[in-house]
Order: sequence, then structure tokens, then C-alpha cells
Amino acid sequence: MQRLLPLAGLLLLAPLSVFAQHAGQHKAVDANHDGIIERSEAAANPRMAQAFERLDRNHDGRLTADERPMHRGMRAGKRGHGGIERLDADHDGRISRAEFDAGHAQRETRMQQRPARAGQSQRKLLDFAAIDANRDGYIVRSELRTYHERMRPQREAERKARFDAKFRGADINHDGKLGRVEVQEKMPRLADRFAWMDENHDGFLSRAELQPPHGR
Repeated sequence: MQRLLPLAGLLLLAPLSVFAQHAGQHKAVDANHDGIIERSEAAANPRMAQAFERLDRNHDGRLTADERPMHRGMRAGKRGHGGIERLDADHDGRISRAEFDAGHAQRETRMQQRPARAGQSQRKLLDFAAIDANRDGYIVRSELRTYHERMRPQREAERKARFDAKFRGADINHDGKLGRVEVQEKMPRLADRFAWMDENHDGFLSRAELQPPHGR
């Protein structure tokens, strides 16, 4: 029995260590520490980059906390698969209009039961007709991939608009750069990384310095 106790303790601690490891990886990928992983940030982690489309359930080009695998796994008690492919209820490799509508109806119900957190916009619904390129009443993987590529410029423009709006909101004195006080007040998550991000050490963060080091 005495020999088994240490082993039991290790088994109990193992899930916590795995969770901590994943949490640390997500924190490292989230270069600007805004709680959201952009597609360009995910590029720094090959495994996350490969799974990005699958994890990005609302296909807005970024991963929020509830879209990351460990968060879904902890809630559901198992690894989540994420992605629109979950709507394929009969597992025939394609998504019918009925399956699509049923999935979105379920999501609407969940959203009503769990209002969006403050600061997060409502997720946009996908347009079935826009994805179903051959108009056969089904969505297949290649059509979804083509749709995402077509929508990428629009999503990038929307992401830039969100960044610009956030920057303007934090730029209290409207001088085109953010000082320590502005960051502490408007972007507190970045406060402890101010010196690291202030690459030219001028005491301010420019728009360029706020971007991840590998670009967007």
C-alpha cells in the first residue's frame, strides 16, 4: 500500500501537468496577450497552425478561449473536435442544408443560454449558399476551403479594423502611440510586457510594436 500511494499521487497530478503545459503553450502563442490567438500568431506553433481551421469554429480567423482544445475538453470531459465537420450528423462526408440549419439552431440556443462575454462580439453565422459553390445542397471540405480563402481578405480587413479601433480607444491623448499609463489603463494585459514590446526603448508602444514579431 505504501508503494502505491506515491504512484496514485503521480496519476492525480498528471492531468494537471498536461493542462498546465497546454495553457503555457497557448500563452506563448498569444504574442500580444489579448486572450485571442490570431491566425498569424498560430503560425508560430506548427501543431496549432495545422489545426487552426478545425479549431476556429466560427471561422472568424482567430481562436477565443472557448475554441482552444483544452478549454473544450475540460468542459466536455473529452477532447473536442471543433469545426463545421461536427455538423455532419450522418457521417457521410458532407453537410446537408438540414444538418447545417440544425447545427446553427443548436448554437443559437447555446448562445442564448450563455450570453457572450463583455468585449467579445457575437459570432457570425456562416452562409450556406455562399459555401455551396456547386449548388447541390451539400457542403464538402473543398468548398469550405475555397470559401475561407475567398473570405480571407475580408477577415483580414475586419481584424485590422478591430485592431485600429482598439488602438484608438487606448490612445487617450491621440498622439498615435501608447504610453505606459495608457497601456495600464486600456490594455492591462500588456502592462507587464511593456518593456519587452517597446523595442526602441522610447517609452511608448507604436502600432508596429504591438504587432506579433512574426507579422500578421
